[in-house]
Amino acid sequence: MKSFYPEEAMKSGKFTAAFAVIALFAFVCPQKVPAQGLFGGISGVVTDSSGAVVPGATVRVTNVDTDITTVWKTNSAGLYNATSLNPGTYKVEAEAKGFKKALAQDILVQVNTRPKVDLTLRVGQASETIEVTAENTPILQTQQTDLGQTIGSRELEQLPTQSGSGRSPYNFLALAAGVSQQTGCTGSGTGNGGVGACGNSGNVRISGSRPRNDDNLLDGTSITPPVFGGQDVQPTVEAIGEFRIEQNSMSAEYGKAGGAIVIAETKSGTNNFHGSAYEYVRNQRLDAKDYFVDPGKPKNPLTYNEFGGSIGGPVLRGKLFFFTDYEAIRQHGSQPNAGVTVPDAAFRRGDLSGLCPEGFSNGVCNNSAHQIHFQSMAVLNNMITSISPVSQALLAVWPTSTNNVSPGFASTTINEPSSNSINRFNPRIDWNLSQDNHIFGALHTDYSVGYSYNIIVGPAGRQIGRGRNYASTLGWTHTFTPTTLNDFRFGFTHRIGDRMPFGAGAESPATFGISGVPNCLSSVPDTAGGTKCGTPGVSIDGYTSIANGGMLYEPASTFHFGDTLTKTVGRHNIKLGGQADHYSIDNYQPNGVVGAFNFHGKQTGNAFADFLFGVMSNSSLQVQNAFVSSRAWSYSMFFQDDFKLTPRLTLNLGLRYQYDQSFHEIHHGDAFFDPCAIYFSGKNSSCTPHWEQFGVNGTPDTTLDPSRLQFEPRIGLAWNPRGGLVLRAGYGIMHPGFVGHGRAGDGQPGPNLLATSTFTAGTQWDGPLPSVVSPNPTAITAPIPINTNVSFQSWAPRKQTPAYTQLWNLTIEKQFGPKTVAQIGYVGSKGTHLPINYAYNICQQTPQSTAQEPNPFDFSGSYPSSSPYCPAAAAAVNAGAGFNAVYCCLTINPGWWGLSSSIYHSLQAQFDHRFSHGFAMLANFTWSKLIDDSSSDWGGFWSLDALGQDFYNRKAERSVSAGDIPLRFTVAPIVELPFGPGKKWLNSGVAGNVLGGWRVSGIYTISAGTPFGITDNSYGFCNGAGVLEDRPTVIGNPASISGSARGPKLWFNNQAFDFSGTCPGPGLIPPAACCDVTKAFGNAPRFFSNIRNPGVDNLDFSLQKDFRIPMGEQTRLTFSADFFNLPNHPQFAEPNSDPTTGYHPESPGKRATGFGTIGSTSSLPNRIIQFGLHLYF
Repeated sequence: MKSFYPEEAMKSGKFTAAFAVIALFAFVCPQKVPAQGLFGGISGVVTDSSGAVVPGATVRVTNVDTDITTVWKTNSAGLYNATSLNPGTYKVEAEAKGFKKALAQDILVQVNTRPKVDLTLRVGQASETIEVTAENTPILQTQQTDLGQTIGSRELEQLPTQSGSGRSPYNFLALAAGVSQQTGCTGSGTGNGGVGACGNSGNVRISGSRPRNDDNLLDGTSITPPVFGGQDVQPTVEAIGEFRIEQNSMSAEYGKAGGAIVIAETKSGTNNFHGSAYEYVRNQRLDAKDYFVDPGKPKNPLTYNEFGGSIGGPVLRGKLFFFTDYEAIRQHGSQPNAGVTVPDAAFRRGDLSGLCPEGFSNGVCNNSAHQIHFQSMAVLNNMITSISPVSQALLAVWPTSTNNVSPGFASTTINEPSSNSINRFNPRIDWNLSQDNHIFGALHTDYSVGYSYNIIVGPAGRQIGRGRNYASTLGWTHTFTPTTLNDFRFGFTHRIGDRMPFGAGAESPATFGISGVPNCLSSVPDTAGGTKCGTPGVSIDGYTSIANGGMLYEPASTFHFGDTLTKTVGRHNIKLGGQADHYSIDNYQPNGVVGAFNFHGKQTGNAFADFLFGVMSNSSLQVQNAFVSSRAWSYSMFFQDDFKLTPRLTLNLGLRYQYDQSFHEIHHGDAFFDPCAIYFSGKNSSCTPHWEQFGVNGTPDTTLDPSRLQFEPRIGLAWNPRGGLVLRAGYGIMHPGFVGHGRAGDGQPGPNLLATSTFTAGTQWDGPLPSVVSPNPTAITAPIPINTNVSFQSWAPRKQTPAYTQLWNLTIEKQFGPKTVAQIGYVGSKGTHLPINYAYNICQQTPQSTAQEPNPFDFSGSYPSSSPYCPAAAAAVNAGAGFNAVYCCLTINPGWWGLSSSIYHSLQAQFDHRFSHGFAMLANFTWSKLIDDSSSDWGGFWSLDALGQDFYNRKAERSVSAGDIPLRFTVAPIVELPFGPGKKWLNSGVAGNVLGGWRVSGIYTISAGTPFGITDNSYGFCNGAGVLEDRPTVIGNPASISGSARGPKLWFNNQAFDFSGTCPGPGLIPPAACCDVTKAFGNAPRFFSNIRNPGVDNLDFSLQKDFRIPMGEQTRLTFSADFFNLPNHPQFAEPNSDPTTGYHPESPGKRATGFGTIGSTSSLPNRIIQFGLHLYF
């Protein structure tokens, strides 16, 4: 594969966009109200032949598919404004006494667009009509200042799309300028220019926004869940009529996002019945092998089927319409897990004599180091005859192997099967109750269940993951007068996060003989009413563990209420409205619900012998007896005035206000640890660290005080100096939506909700487990005494400055002919007070903070890891013992949540040629730079670099962002070949039928890679905390390798770094127990701008043929062959950033062998082929 450098690509011209550009200004008005994202509109001016406005003219706007007509009147300025129109094709008629009718046909209204249709009335009889020709039908938006890209039904149907969870409209995010994907995306999607399934919940950035920081509207209702972002449901491609990405400049109606809104609108029924049926298939035989897989190795089995259908039509013609669809996905496969280490047959029956090759004398090994002891007695001949019943039960399900490697150890390969089933259903009803009242309702369901296995291929090793998500919307549009209209929306979304331990529903610790483990909650599904919560987790040194993760069951719901009133007054189109959202999250997440039992050989000298006797080295168990139920409201209101200063100049003015409550736990189950914040040198020694229970004894019931200052001004203008040319400009402020509970040092489930029990070395698991703590949710006391180990990092001050984003743009758009528009412009944004998990105000290096002091009271807990000069982070503190930095460890050190920032600048260009003469094309180009000091996702949950190197020098963390992709170009053409009936050549006969109906389409993306960062904590921590990330000193040019010398074997110059620095740290030299004081902070940036991860060079291609079926004019059968990554280019993942993978033999301070090499591909795999049949009627 040819190496890819952005600067080389620029020189070669590979990034040259395929369209001519003229000038444009754009306005920024970002916001979100569920009432509005669904509709479009038509507005204009009615004049007579002299150019004088015609007040009081009647304007009829008719949807040609449903024959639904709305009637409007021009005001004193001759203006009409038809709002709340469903996307579709319209005709517009204007009439007035003494004039002929004027008619404009084929007006395309898209989601959140408002084409300007001016009509001229000429003197004559009303029975006569003057029609506007198609060439004069506008596609240029001359009254709006938003930036965005609309993906219509043709693109959704005919461009190639596929992902691990089905064909998704969100895979088309890459077709908009400004969209990029941050390295670290874990989605399994394929194709679509590098976004793939990550468009759903992964690290997609839009014009500098943080991942998971944008809002998603479906049928006018937000489907973005709080805290995690993404989408509650995944609508099918079949159900979506249009899909639009709004960014940077939006009206004050929209908010709760970092700068982008993704709007999807489902299809509605029409006066004619229409529908479809389809199936798409994949299997491993069609797919190419991964670049790094042995060519002789067989492919992993895979069968993938996606099938479904849709139907829509009238219930009452012109009045009541319906549409519905159903889609199912069935996927089955397996993945070999090679090198699984299991006990051999001798060890399984208790024969450990192989450990003593020297032989035995009187039953005792002649080499004492190889002798097994139990309870201070030698085990004769290392033969364990009394095996723990619990251990025997676990051995019965443990894999076996005859491939012995060494005494006690055998190796095997486990073929771990997996399956996934998804069912989606999307019904919708539209009711034109009267000319003044329109009601619609939509429901979207997304149910899934998946099965996977660990090394136990059977019920004890099966893991179940379920998704039960749905979203619903009810809308009512009422027209009071021809100039006054109201939209009301009610929405409800519900999702369930569901992750079960292995063996849930089939096994429990009790079925293996472990008693004393409490049941999990009976309301959790797949647990037999809480009695079958999973197989216990077992780890034995030297063997592949029977690992088991935690349990997660998290129902979450959101109620949305929104209302928008639209009023046309003279030249002003005014909108005002509000929104109220109620969020509820019920979390059940005990991470050790079935126990984690570890065997290290501390009791017998051999880990497996410990296991056979059933005596553990250390173990833990976590019990949660109630949900952590968090609730919050969010309110917003807005005012928007689109003011036509002149017929060619529109000024957009808006103001939005947003108020977000902080989450509170309705049972007062959340708590935070109060370390007292005192000096301990004989002062105020009566203070005892304790838990504070939220909402009890005057303690606030939330983690943060909500801000009441979230005002968001919006201003923009659109100038149409002459027909076909628009200049736009805009500026706005947006506050992100409800994400997180307050990140640094926030509340956590209190001891009355969640308790961890630990079992000391030597505990026997055949009897009841001792001292299992089972929390009592009703036992709320304040303060709660500290009776278990406590670990805390920092404390979050209640008053936090809310995060916000400033957005601006300046763009030019030009229409070329009736079907083509192009735009280019400058787009920028600045993020302020962005979230980051960081203890900013840590204890400084002072004699007081580094001196030893006695523990002034009976405190049992752990050192806060955010204090870098506590000598052993997270080590237990014993009562009365002397230790360093009591002042540091037990003083409140605020963790400021919003102290990160970002800045984004870009040149963005878009080209849109709508379908004409068998050809359509979308293209976009982005040249940008994104700088920040933390590249985490919005809430810090999946942070890439939220920590840093030096507590005292946060400025050193500022660099190009992990999401910086300076160059990206995407083009998506659809081409009907010019053969067959209705085409230029071979339009009749056998040849025409064979060669006719063929179509090709594709999405080609070329993109620079994200920046690369290097850290090394192997030699000690100059920061002293052991939790941050030290960086090397740059001593050469990391980017000196280029061209053909650059590849997977070496991606950058790995000899350009020195990891042996000796500069002293700042302030006082920290104690040697904290860190190696001879080491120093390196000068390497957080991310290098001149060495980057591999970019994207990907082509997804589709070949399709339509077969006409004589069952109606619209009936056809389409065959498609989709090729994702058609050239089979390996899309490489990040290079190895671990400098400890090999030392350079001549220079111990430099790294070599694995460092800087690439050993895997990204989430974009090698070529995948998908076949499909699609019936349209």
